[in-house]
Amino acid sequence: MKTKITIGLAALGTSLVMLPLFAAFEAHVINVTARIENALYVHPESLEYGTVFPQEHLDSSFFITFSQSFSTASQTRVGKVDYVIKQKPKPREDRVTDLGGVEAARDWCHLNVPANPGDPNDPYYANCYPSLCPYLSKHPDNIPATGPNALNDHGLPPFHDPELSYASGTLVKFDANGTTNNNDPGDIWTIDLAVPCFNGYCAQDWADFVHGLNPTADPDDYMVPPTLEHQVFGCDLWVEVTKIY
Repeated sequence: MKTKITIGLAALGTSLVMLPLFAAFEAHVINVTARIENALYVHPESLEYGTVFPQEHLDSSFFITFSQSFSTASQTRVGKVDYVIKQKPKPREDRVTDLGGVEAARDWCHLNVPANPGDPNDPYYANCYPSLCPYLSKHPDNIPATGPNALNDHGLPPFHDPELSYASGTLVKFDANGTTNNNDPGDIWTIDLAVPCFNGYCAQDWADFVHGLNPTADPDDYMVPPTLEHQVFGCDLWVEVTKIY
């Protein structure tokens, strides 16, 4: 029995040594290249509301369409893009470098919370703005109104939980047959800012204001601490591609 084991190990060792010798007689190289481009173009890159007051309802908008690379006539392989519009707390511009860059700063603000949300001197606010995200709605243009691509965008009212809720849309360059009938090459999104009130100083019709924009929201959940008066609030809207087909 011991002799058989020794012979088996010797044979295995021989095969391992000889394998590189056989492989060296012929080799083939497959060159793989790909140009990676963004699928969407978003304009403008920022929205500014300036100084606002409790219970104001202010509109702004931005435009989403295909990128130049996706739009070229020679690009006929894929014709649709699905995307979502998410919202995340905004880092302060002068702290981005200290937090490791833009992406790392956004992640830091998203993963951390102030120990005392009502204290403007809380260390969190040294890195991130108080959040404006729950008060921003997203309303689609609902164009085209007819055809197979009608109502393919889904909005979001203000006074929502930004961790759980988001808007979504679809852009259509051409259909399954390669035609542009009833296509949807661009979306205009209206962003409404429903300005919150300060807890203890809200008007008597605060609940009516909230329910008029979002009937399912609890008005008490969307009052901000009065100690944050005079602070600049912020939010980053993220347009994320979820599917290309």
